[in-house]
Amino acid sequence: MNASDYPLIGSPQRLLLAAIVVGLFARAWVIWHGPGYAFAVDELFDTLAWNLVTLHQFTLDGVNPAAHVGPLYPMVLAVFYSTVGHRPEWVPMLHVLFDLGTVWCIYRVGTTLWGSRVGAGTVALVFSYPAYWTYDPRIRSEALLTLLISAWLWGTILCGKSPSQRRYAFMGFMAGLTILCKPVALVLALLLTGLIWVSTDRLLQKIAYVVVYGTTCLALVAPWSVRNYVAFHHIIPVSAGVGAGLWMGSDPVSRGSWPMSPEREQAIWESAGITPLPYAHAMYDVQTDQLLREKGMSRIVANPIGYIGLTFTRLWDFWIGNSFYLVSEEGGLVQGLRTDAVERGWAVAIYSLLKRLFLMPGFIVVAMCSAWVHRERWRNLLPLYMFPIGLTAGYVPFTVEAGRYALPVLPCLMVLAVALVLHRWNTRSVGSTRPVSSPAMSA
Repeated sequence: MNASDYPLIGSPQRLLLAAIVVGLFARAWVIWHGPGYAFAVDELFDTLAWNLVTLHQFTLDGVNPAAHVGPLYPMVLAVFYSTVGHRPEWVPMLHVLFDLGTVWCIYRVGTTLWGSRVGAGTVALVFSYPAYWTYDPRIRSEALLTLLISAWLWGTILCGKSPSQRRYAFMGFMAGLTILCKPVALVLALLLTGLIWVSTDRLLQKIAYVVVYGTTCLALVAPWSVRNYVAFHHIIPVSAGVGAGLWMGSDPVSRGSWPMSPEREQAIWESAGITPLPYAHAMYDVQTDQLLREKGMSRIVANPIGYIGLTFTRLWDFWIGNSFYLVSEEGGLVQGLRTDAVERGWAVAIYSLLKRLFLMPGFIVVAMCSAWVHRERWRNLLPLYMFPIGLTAGYVPFTVEAGRYALPVLPCLMVLAVALVLHRWNTRSVGSTRPVSSPAMSA
């Protein structure tokens, strides 16, 4: 088999190698030349991880226990720090390893469903897509989350293709790890139990698979939930933070979406009565989270129709991105683009505009067309639909939205898009090479 067998993408092996080389070069350039600033979440993760190394406690101040975020990423970061020392500037290299693991899982997903051409094409798209490497200079959990969800997706597809208790145990294991990384994955974990019930297995076999999947997942999540209850005397399955999402998500001015101007964010917390903030992420403290949860629910109950409308705007911001970097409140789109270019450079500003206008809407439309074209295989492809739906359903109601939150499940759309492109190419190639019968031959 040679490159001529793959007229559109060339040899899958060559495409994989080229994609990895280009992606690694892009990541290296961003790491060495990208911005050096950090956000509050970076300080939060860094402090938790280093205190795990030095104090052996999940705490921010060395005295009080913390429940701000899921414990998995700080634990992984702590293992990294215990190996190389407290070097936050080296964390992007750890994220590159996560990205390499992600593309391997996505390659297996594409290969399992359609073959190596789709797997290699999707890897090329994922590993070279700018949003996956422009965040490398910062300490965030998105790279690890994307890896975990990709492995979870692969395990789920394997279960649908050839179910067994061992594979469902792996699926539950990845579900538990993902929940410990991002608690909103709880919604996705519950939704995926429906995959077992739509399978063609016998009822008793389905029940056995649900038990294996659920027990494995709970074995990872339950100990941390018990720890939180003992430490805070509240039911906190993984982390505090729902209150901030409910309060800001019900705010008609902010639309509950990051990023926003510091002045607007400060006004939101002032209206909740929790300022001055002792530190940037103080709104995630357990007691403050409880207060924001009550205030947010009260505002939602007082205007449920308005909250439904805000939910649709948050859904848009989750997938497409909000207009903070595009539209200036004073001068509109042109002035907003210029301001963004001054702050982040013209390349990033133009990419941000193209992503919102063409890339993300294009991926969504092409993925939906692919789902229709491959509708006869809907049962096998169901995980590619349920993962984006499940993660969206977890993030939109309970967190403050940001466009980067869709990145962990964007490969699902990319697999569908690549499969459709190759399907159309193959269909056209077969039609153009089909011999035309003459009347003499027909006779």
